[in-house]
Amino acid sequence: MAKRKLTSLYRVLVRYLVLCGGGCVLLVLIWWSLLMALIRHGFLLSPNAGAEACYNARQTVVTMTADTFDETQISDLCRWAILENDTVTRTNMTARQLKIALNAFHGGSSNLGYTQYQYDMKMADGSFCILAYDYSLPYADKALRSRLPDFQTGYILFLVILLVGWAALTTAYTVRRLAADTARLNRAIAQISAHRPDAVDADSCRIREFSDTLHAMQTMGSELTGSLRSQWRLEQQRTEQLAALTHDLKTPLTIIRGNAELLTEDELTPAQTGQTDAILRACDRAGEYLAALRTVNAQPAAKTDFAAGEWLAELSAAAHDLCAPKGLAFSLVQEEVPAVLTAARSDVTRAVVNLLDNAVRYSPAGGRVTLTVQRQGEFLTLTVQDSGTGFTAEALQKAGDFLYTDAARPGNGHQGLGLYFVRCTAANHGGKLVLSNTAEGGCAAMTLRLESPGFPDKPQSIAQGKPEM
Repeated sequence: MAKRKLTSLYRVLVRYLVLCGGGCVLLVLIWWSLLMALIRHGFLLSPNAGAEACYNARQTVVTMTADTFDETQISDLCRWAILENDTVTRTNMTARQLKIALNAFHGGSSNLGYTQYQYDMKMADGSFCILAYDYSLPYADKALRSRLPDFQTGYILFLVILLVGWAALTTAYTVRRLAADTARLNRAIAQISAHRPDAVDADSCRIREFSDTLHAMQTMGSELTGSLRSQWRLEQQRTEQLAALTHDLKTPLTIIRGNAELLTEDELTPAQTGQTDAILRACDRAGEYLAALRTVNAQPAAKTDFAAGEWLAELSAAAHDLCAPKGLAFSLVQEEVPAVLTAARSDVTRAVVNLLDNAVRYSPAGGRVTLTVQRQGEFLTLTVQDSGTGFTAEALQKAGDFLYTDAARPGNGHQGLGLYFVRCTAANHGGKLVLSNTAEGGCAAMTLRLESPGFPDKPQSIAQGKPEM
């Protein structure tokens, strides 16, 4: 198909101005030529015909008196009024025309916005005769002057209608042309929004600027579609990698659990028994995490009601298990915690344990980890504070991104999933994950929107000191 010939927007606008302005000038010339033709052929009198008639009537009027005034000697192009002692005794003027004439006679405006001019003539007996005329285009035929409306007003109105009509016609043509290309742009936007950039006809526009925009939109749409496809393939690869990772982790986890269970069959000291139990509980959590990883792209777990006290005790036990091998002190602080919470318990538990594990990992031996659970307005905030070196500047910006690992901490054992899961869990509960550094170390705060109705009558604060070793 042959490519359309394009025109610039500048040329479209110039063409509009030429058509509109040039057409108006041409109409005025035609209108004026027609007017002159009507005057030349005697259909109309010249604009100064009334003035000449009144000028000639002056010499006749001054010889007359109010009683001898003969209107037949006055041209019908003149209007007249006889004043005796400032009183109008005779006139052929309309009420409006007479009002204007008397106003001018007494020193007011000569026309008051009307094309009426006059001579004030003193007659032989001392009376006055006002001779008035219009500077207009009267009909040559007396009968037409008496029966038809004023020609000049109608003819000017005719010109205005012609000019407005032509301007409207040329404007509508130009607007229709612009609207057609705008509609093509809108259709292209709809196609791109539907991820169908190939369906965009980039050569359909006739205006160059619009055509260039269409080509740019088509290119952008194609690149966007390609990017989305690449992202989808990347997500598929990540899902496959996670599936492979979970499958590979099952074997060492099974070995750890098996050996821990064998140890329980031997006679162990109380400390060894506690350590073995901690290993088995960690294996249980790891199994749950592996199950969660297999459904990483699935819908979040369903929310249920559960007792906050029991749940916090579970978190405290998990925190002690994590802190014990490094000799870390753990503290749990509660402030205005509802008795019953509504949340996806397994997801929230996993998220908090991830925060605790991260804090333990980067806390020096003999340090402290604190979990603070408090109500802040309509949110429940769970804050984990450690005594480590804190987050790097990069980690503060990117921690929580999928598969992000801190390059400044190589070999830390993280695969970029812990904080990512925390962020997703917080978002699924109407909250967010906020990382920061304090004077004591790193701080990670996860907020959850409260859905439980009740709160304790009095704030409670519970602090648990160092775990028993």
